[in-house]
Amino acid sequence: MLRFRFWLACFSILLIILDKYSFIGKIRDYISIFLLKQTTMIQYSIVDYTHLIFLQYNKQNQLQSENQQLKRELEQYVIKDKQLANYKREASSISELNSQYRLYDHYNVIIAKAIIDINYLVNNKLLIDKGTDNGINIGDTVVNKEGVIGQIVLVNNNNAQVRLITSPSSSIYLQSSKTKVKMLAEGIGDGQISVKFINKNEKLQIGDILTTTGLDDLYPSDIPVARITKIFYQNNGFNSALCVPVTDFNKLQYVSVLKNASK
Repeated sequence: MLRFRFWLACFSILLIILDKYSFIGKIRDYISIFLLKQTTMIQYSIVDYTHLIFLQYNKQNQLQSENQQLKRELEQYVIKDKQLANYKREASSISELNSQYRLYDHYNVIIAKAIIDINYLVNNKLLIDKGTDNGINIGDTVVNKEGVIGQIVLVNNNNAQVRLITSPSSSIYLQSSKTKVKMLAEGIGDGQISVKFINKNEKLQIGDILTTTGLDDLYPSDIPVARITKIFYQNNGFNSALCVPVTDFNKLQYVSVLKNASK
């Protein structure tokens, strides 16, 4: 027994010497490091990497949501910037037109935004974003830089409804921009205007522009209203014509409400 312990102690001392001064210790360290590295990689692949993937996925969704929100805000800013530019352009056009022709000297001008809705498509009526709070009343007339649009027929605090000149309930006296001959125009719907009681001696042609007369105290004179598209020759001493507005109502963005300052 004593001899066994002696040899066991010698063997242990030999192993210690070999471990310290031979390649066995290096092999043991290499194996330990290798096993530790593989264990760490396995743990990372199973636990940490999966957790990192979820974090990246959540972060990506968050960034995507923030990006979409920023994109929507940018689009709103672009729309507001365009609206402001259109508003300034409309005001500038009215001011330029007035300074050139002195058309609106006796009128107060209110710029309003046009809102095209189902009522426009069905009933030839346009909604604007200004009302009595802005000084707009029933009977006020509406134009833009191209020409006449219509007349206010319904109003509340913040909005007003414009009856377009193409509405079947709309009528207005016009004159030829060339000869100044007077005639009655009535809306017939479908974006068109019928002009009646044209003197047969008047040499009107397709493409001629008809303007306001200024005799009704609603519109200044010489504001473009309609363009003749077809002429009907009759046997009762008068002719008639079919016209379309000079203003494209489908592209309206801002309009000008005219208030006669002398009233």
